[in-house]
Amino acid sequence: MFKTVAARVDKRDFPNVTMDSVITDLGIDSLTMMEIIGQMETSLKIMIPDEDLVELSTVGDLCRKVGERLESVA
Repeated sequence: MFKTVAARVDKRDFPNVTMDSVITDLGIDSLTMMEIIGQMETSLKIMIPDEDLVELSTVGDLCRKVGERLESVA
């Protein structure tokens, strides 16, 4: 889901993204990242607390956090 949302928000493809990809190394700035997270939250009907966002540095970190939030609302 990250690649799809990131491509839509940043208007470019991310063909080599892995769970270990560092978000800033992908050329995604903090404002764009907030937009990506916001769209993921909206489409999945979850909310990631702001204090949890500072812990996110890789795509895998974000995916794990989204998974945790999905489990907590299920």
